[in-house]
Amino acid sequence: MKRSIIIITRILLFTAGLLCAVYVFMPWQEVGKFAVSFAHGQLSRRGMRLNYSDVTGDDGGFTVHNLALGGMADVSLESVTVKPQITASILSLAPVCDITFKGGSVRLGQSMRFGDGGFLLTAGRDEILFENLRTNGEFSLNGYMTVNPSSMRIGRADARLEVPEAIRGNMDMLRNFLPLVQEGGNWYLRRK
Repeated sequence: MKRSIIIITRILLFTAGLLCAVYVFMPWQEVGKFAVSFAHGQLSRRGMRLNYSDVTGDDGGFTVHNLALGGMADVSLESVTVKPQITASILSLAPVCDITFKGGSVRLGQSMRFGDGGFLLTAGRDEILFENLRTNGEFSLNGYMTVNPSSMRIGRADARLEVPEAIRGNMDMLRNFLPLVQEGGNWYLRRK
């Protein structure tokens, strides 16, 4: 029994050491270029455009510079940093990444700045979970939501929205496309 515990402990330590070495010595710039290329192909199939200027390796992740995503709305970001969370990915049996961004804006008829922020992304087979959503611009979102990867529709959501005064008149029209709820003058993206 004691020998079995020693063998299991050695295997676990070896596996942990191997994962740490892979994480530290990973060519993150190449991983980032592959990930952006893969995302470009997937989004193109859905009629969306993805452009960027450069991908650089970061400590434990990568950064995409001058990212622009076009579709129903046009989103642009000065930079997006993606840092895979190895332990969380193993525990949840799905890819988990911490994503932060700077200089974000969205164009829905008119341009709105959503500034800097980030979220924790868990990419499951049936849904993509965006936890700890946070932005700090004139258009801000704080909370969580899930998206169905095949239909690209919002599943569960509970996030508070702050929108510029010029957009508030259009929020009722956006209810046709998004699960928006108004409570006491505040807007929420909410679906249970």
